[in-house]
Amino acid sequence: MLLITGSTGFVGRHVVKELCSRGKELRCLVRSSSDLKVLNGFNVEICYGDVTNPGSLEMALDNVEAVIHLVAIIRETKQATFHRVNYLGTKNLVQTAKKGGVRRLIYMSNLGVSSDRRFPLLYSKWQGEQEVRNSGIDYTIFRPSVMFGKGDGFVTVLAGLIKRLPLVPVIGLGKTRFQLISVEDVATCVANALEGGQTINQAIPLGGPEHLTYEQIIDIIIHTLKLKRRKLHIPIPVMKPIVWVMERLLPQPPLTSSQLPMLNRDNITALDVVDRVFGFKPISLREKIRTILT
Repeated sequence: MLLITGSTGFVGRHVVKELCSRGKELRCLVRSSSDLKVLNGFNVEICYGDVTNPGSLEMALDNVEAVIHLVAIIRETKQATFHRVNYLGTKNLVQTAKKGGVRRLIYMSNLGVSSDRRFPLLYSKWQGEQEVRNSGIDYTIFRPSVMFGKGDGFVTVLAGLIKRLPLVPVIGLGKTRFQLISVEDVATCVANALEGGQTINQAIPLGGPEHLTYEQIIDIIIHTLKLKRRKLHIPIPVMKPIVWVMERLLPQPPLTSSQLPMLNRDNITALDVVDRVFGFKPISLREKIRTILT
């Protein structure tokens, strides 16, 4: 039995699909407010609980051999903070898993994870990693770059802005590099890690087959949509008050104050990491983007 947290999220639904295709027995930890439609058609057991509520985890972890922990937030609210969900939620899960005799733990972190408190999201994931490392359970930590796929929060959101705006804002110089990786390829890596022992007690970066700057990603989207758009570079200091206003007016702002400083940091790793560790070449954004935007 495998327990998956975050199974109804963007990454989780793809991990569920991949593992079900391999005949795995899955239990999905979901909150009472979760939309379970994305799990329709999959033979999974549903267990209600919340990683921020330790008491709800014991039943979910009963007779579980391995845990795939995908729950995380990238935007804070008053109730859901990075500290409470990304760090304490992971701590609760790890401690309960250890008591329950779980033998394997897969943790989804972030490329660029940092002990620097100036980056609250990356810091909370670093704290989560420390709990996993010190758990005494055989673990694999994945650190993916930005993931893309149908309905993602990066390429799809950028495309929506480009469609609506005649002048496309490019934050800063647009030279920050990313190594976008498809969510399906990440799901394959997770499933492969469970079936072999070569990734035990390792932190593995994940990235696609090319390094792309922020502006190059925008250009690919514009070209794919067959639009004519001019671009306007906006310095990051100028963006700060704009982002502050968006956070207060929009329920799902395209950019948050915690994400803005991260646009000054490259988010890349070795181009051959997936091929070298898992034996396959990940698909590129250019190959996949039409299916994402149509």
